[in-house]
Amino acid sequence: MANQKTRRDENFPVGSLLIPPELRADVHAYYRYARIADDIADSPDIDAPEKIARLDALDSAVCGIGENTLLGDEEHEAAENLRLSMAKRSLAPSLATDLLEAFRQDAANTPCRTWADLINYCRFSACPVGRFLLSLHDEQEGLAESDALCSVLQILNHMQDASEDWLTLQRSYIPSDWMNANETSTDDLNAPAISSGLRLTFNRLLENTDRLLETATPLPRLIKRRGLAAEAAICIALARRLSRRLKQEDPIARKVSLSAIDWIYATGAGLLRLIKR
Repeated sequence: MANQKTRRDENFPVGSLLIPPELRADVHAYYRYARIADDIADSPDIDAPEKIARLDALDSAVCGIGENTLLGDEEHEAAENLRLSMAKRSLAPSLATDLLEAFRQDAANTPCRTWADLINYCRFSACPVGRFLLSLHDEQEGLAESDALCSVLQILNHMQDASEDWLTLQRSYIPSDWMNANETSTDDLNAPAISSGLRLTFNRLLENTDRLLETATPLPRLIKRRGLAAEAAICIALARRLSRRLKQEDPIARKVSLSAIDWIYATGAGLLRLIKR
């Protein structure tokens, strides 16, 4: 399958040891469900109407509706495991089903024309993840800050994968009106190196994500559970590192990724910030 990712490919902590042991199975059930939905949306072997039908079936399954004959055993098991997990924790099904709206957009290859389009996509593709984690930990504050952080992480990943997404999926999450204003286009996503117009567009994206990061910065102080607060602090530090690298390096010539040193530095900086809260 094109663009399939595993937990090892993630830039940011996924169900890490900072999550209390009694909640890790719930986190893993959520990520497994999300990964299966992602695989459906990105599959090169399924056409758009069938992808959307299967995503609708996944939606019904996680809500416990119908027999869902379109789903395979693994897909049905993932949806059922998450349904039981969320019921046990009294979590709203929308924390799972909202994700599917983004995957439907992916399946239909809905164009990203504006920054508002991109933020609306993040509202479904990324923000439910943070809200799920806050709800799972019974946290009452930090929703807006969490939404900002999750949007940042999503946009930075889009920038890392911009060339690959266009080459393998003909999908772009870079606002086309900004590219047009800078006299560039999706053709430049597969060039040997970043064009001047695309560099200007990426810089504008990074300026906006930096502002979102400022909105997200208070999040660790708002979270009462220290493990989750630490994870949020580390994510913010990693996002700052990745944003800086995307400004300095050419993400078209080669994928810009976090290094082991980035992880060590960000983990230390995140934990230090948490200690000082």
